[in-house]
Amino acid sequence: MQSRTKRNLWILIFIILTAALSYGLGWSKFLALETVTITGTNQVKLIEAQLKAAESKLVIGQPLARINPRTEENIVKDLEWIASADLSRNWWTGRVTLHVMPQIPVAEYADVKGANGSPRYLAKNGVEFSSPQRFSNLAKISMISTGPKSKGERRAIANFIANLSPEIVTGMTGLEIAANDVILMETNFRKPTLTITWGAGNSATDIEVKSVVLMGLLALPENRKITEIDLSTADSPIVK
Repeated sequence: MQSRTKRNLWILIFIILTAALSYGLGWSKFLALETVTITGTNQVKLIEAQLKAAESKLVIGQPLARINPRTEENIVKDLEWIASADLSRNWWTGRVTLHVMPQIPVAEYADVKGANGSPRYLAKNGVEFSSPQRFSNLAKISMISTGPKSKGERRAIANFIANLSPEIVTGMTGLEIAANDVILMETNFRKPTLTITWGAGNSATDIEVKSVVLMGLLALPENRKITEIDLSTADSPIVK
């Protein structure tokens, strides 16, 4: 009987402590948000406006336990120019740090603009976006056709870029979808400009194979003065 009473007492104590802890974490001001620091971008005001518009829980005085990091990160990642967001909480100081990583463009669409006339950029991962920051000296992407077909062309370009090696992306100075969806690339691998024809309908495997062929051709001493490479057929490249 005494043993059962003691056990019930411990259960009661456990329940009280659990309730007190839950209150302390979820409702008490004891472990509350003191400061919010946003790093990784100079567009802090835009991030703050995005959080406010989405009714973020990142409000001074808000209990830290009621802040869901994944939810807050997703709010910020809804901005197309943000590549990633990571939120961390310091329970002792009450500080929340939100680190964001903006998209880094590798090319700019020459004939595609955003809703407000802003440039449209393309990141290495194939994501198309507009940014509050302006970029210069990027490779230009142009497309022959206009209208509904351009969306498909832009998707093809995005997939193409996403599967290129960093070495090739770095050397790219221009990209064009010509007739029959053939992809033409201008590069600074040679002077004057070296033009590379990649053909049409390239799969990820095609791009990987053609990239290996390209780098092999560039490594040959006899190709030091070439100005054109046609990789339409990977096992039968044409060099001029």
